[in-house]
Amino acid sequence: MVLSRFSIRHFGRGDATSGCQQRGFTLIELLVVIAIIGVLVGLLLPAVQQAREAARRSTCTSNVKQLALACHTYADANRSFPAGQGGTYTKWVGPGISQGGRLSFIASVMPFMEEQTIADKIASLGDKPVWNGAYRFGSNGVGISFLRCASDNQVAERSNYSPTNYLGCYGDSTKGLRQRTFGDQNTTASQKRRAAYRGAFGNATYPVRLTTTPAANATKWGAEFSEFTDGLSNTALISEGCVGPGRTGDSSSENYDYRTAEVIGVGGVQNNPSACLAVRDGQKLKAGYTVHSIKAGNYADGYISRTGFNTVLPPNSPSCGVVQNPVNWDDGILSASSYHPNGVVLAMADGGVMFINNNIDVGDDLTKKIEWWETRVSPYGVWGAMGSKAGGEVVRQ
Repeated sequence: MVLSRFSIRHFGRGDATSGCQQRGFTLIELLVVIAIIGVLVGLLLPAVQQAREAARRSTCTSNVKQLALACHTYADANRSFPAGQGGTYTKWVGPGISQGGRLSFIASVMPFMEEQTIADKIASLGDKPVWNGAYRFGSNGVGISFLRCASDNQVAERSNYSPTNYLGCYGDSTKGLRQRTFGDQNTTASQKRRAAYRGAFGNATYPVRLTTTPAANATKWGAEFSEFTDGLSNTALISEGCVGPGRTGDSSSENYDYRTAEVIGVGGVQNNPSACLAVRDGQKLKAGYTVHSIKAGNYADGYISRTGFNTVLPPNSPSCGVVQNPVNWDDGILSASSYHPNGVVLAMADGGVMFINNNIDVGDDLTKKIEWWETRVSPYGVWGAMGSKAGGEVVRQ
């Protein structure tokens, strides 16, 4: 037998029949492809995140707008904006005898937001104090959906609280932030005192009985349009606040995002607002401070620490309070805040809505103060001027 001079070759599957040789990826080629995919994801992910945040901010802007419009509808029916701290009041001789003169503007405008179910429930509570768990709506610690901004998913640890991300402007003063005068609303002195409060939701007087029975018709009324001598379009009405976890008297301040809590006991902060800036350490508070962390914690409570802000320090600054006890704000700073990049949403008293940057002008000297009853120009620049309704300033937007 004569063998061919050509040797017999063994072909793998798919080799001889195709007439070509198969070839796979090398390790280097695979790494290059993975690197390219990683670069593309890195380029696209921020754009996706920005689009999502834009959608969340749009929803928050809509909620702020609806609250501002509800305040105007309230004013049409009552000839004034709602009071920042309203409701029934009587001399403090024990809990549960009135709303504590602290019913918030948010609770007051519920009937004008097509939220009649909530409004009826609030009305049915009568004279229960606003810190009572009966005012809670929605999921525990989460609250009512339209009072929450999608950019903030913080859950309050106190189950009897319904937090809100939307706050009313108490003006640009660091003093007189809680109710002070309870008297006959028809007296000249009371009228002057009411008009003197610098913000759209500053306190007002209302009749009160010094007994355990709440006064008849004991409802505080808010600012009338005629009091906005700076102009409705020049005066801040509603902005945002990051919800705090809900703990009170916590000394572990270093565990808190500075936007979600108020530091108490900062010496002289009501006379020197710049002192509050020193409590911040990056994104957290510095260690060694006591925290009153019920910021934005209860939509029904008109205390500035729950549903208010003042235009002293710029948006997304720390908050510092001077309190009579761990729950009663009197003097201090409550800054507007949000998780939006670089600023907060703000509604003006005419219903217009804008975005305020963190670097808005606050004047050149944060060691100055202004009393709640003064009618002079704000010392806190453009931001302070926006907070005062009758300071004599015109804001250029």
